[in-house]
Amino acid sequence: MAATRVQFDATYTSGSGTNLYRFTICVNVAGVVGVRDIRTPFGLLIDSMTSVPQSVVDDINNAIAQVGTIIAMTSAVNGNLTFVAEGSKDVTFATPMTGTNYRVQLSPSDFVPVRVTNKTSTGFTVQVGVTFTGTVGYDVFV
Repeated sequence: MAATRVQFDATYTSGSGTNLYRFTICVNVAGVVGVRDIRTPFGLLIDSMTSVPQSVVDDINNAIAQVGTIIAMTSAVNGNLTFVAEGSKDVTFATPMTGTNYRVQLSPSDFVPVRVTNKTSTGFTVQVGVTFTGTVGYDVFV
């Protein structure tokens, strides 16, 4: 079973010197973005009477945009292929990519040469350099 990302957290600081604010941008599996753990120079923001400077609010908005870019650039598809005395396996995407400008990272379970061949918008082939029994993990990055 391949792991599935359920939440992404990125922690930022804003300000300078001893006047630092710290906050975490989080994105859950549904793509909902939130801000949590806002720390002022005096500690965790826990009351409704503490205001956040406009420059920090601007930094929070910029951080949200950065996290959106990071999420879009990270793994779009991943999984594991099980080889049983085989030299290649095909991966077919459930949803075709917009082109072939994606990258594939391969992680074989043993020290064997592996490569990607036949890249199309609908999938690719993982080829090993020997007749292989084992697994090869893959991550596709857009």
